[in-house]
Amino acid sequence: MAEDNKFDIAIIGGGPAGLSAALTGRIRNKNIAVFEHLDFSEKLQKAHKVDNYLGLPEVSGKGLMQHFTGHALAHGPKLVKEKVMNVFPGDNMFTLLTPQTTYEAKAVIFATGVVSTLLFEGERELLGRGVSYCATCDGRMFDGKDVAVISYTEEGENETVFLSELCRNVYFLPQYKGDFARMRAPIKVLSAKPKAIVGDGQVEKLVTDKEEIKLHGVFIMRQSDPVENLLPGLELDGEVIKVNRDMSTSIPGVFAAGDCTGKPWQIAKATGEGLVAVLSAITYIDKVDLA
Repeated sequence: MAEDNKFDIAIIGGGPAGLSAALTGRIRNKNIAVFEHLDFSEKLQKAHKVDNYLGLPEVSGKGLMQHFTGHALAHGPKLVKEKVMNVFPGDNMFTLLTPQTTYEAKAVIFATGVVSTLLFEGERELLGRGVSYCATCDGRMFDGKDVAVISYTEEGENETVFLSELCRNVYFLPQYKGDFARMRAPIKVLSAKPKAIVGDGQVEKLVTDKEEIKLHGVFIMRQSDPVENLLPGLELDGEVIKVNRDMSTSIPGVFAAGDCTGKPWQIAKATGEGLVAVLSAITYIDKVDLA
């Protein structure tokens, strides 16, 4: 693996928690990677006014995010505009898999925002059997077949266009408002709510609130995938990642910060937890290096 793909700490998420962790990590002279495949906390950027972040009264969400990104990125963490699909623990090292390549880090901080744990009926059982979270990774398996794309972000539009070059029929189910004029045959845009994915050992159909669609594969494009699928075995507390006071999780070397650890969903909490998480990660990797 190329040396520029190896890091001390990999931070998954570029919101307030992730950027806070990146800033302090770089100040402590650690090699930091920030994996942010979208646009730095779209939720915060949509806020018209933020008036409860100390020292910056009545700032817009977009303006506050610009302060955060400008400050953190000026210290030189490696920004990786790729979505992390899986994290695999190894011998004092974690491997992070994206659609493009693989990376390694001594410690990992999850700063993914609100954890997505509400899976569709049949999603978990049929994952890898027709259910996928990455068209770039798995699209060619469905050459000449029928698939559906359930998308919660605009990123899913590019994935859908890619699939249309391979598949016989592509059903696009956007779960947000937008202009889908560029979606041309064989893409069929459907305004429907997915309910269940059905199949006997392999995907056979998608059930929506309007119809049942026979197909071979279902691609689900969320802002962040369920943590239990990113890193199996990571202990949850209900719908959020279970953490200790030092932001450590049930897996040594893995930490979490921000909305993914639960309420209150506030910026000040997220930045504080990001700070604690990266200091704890640094303590962890320093001990590993001395062992």
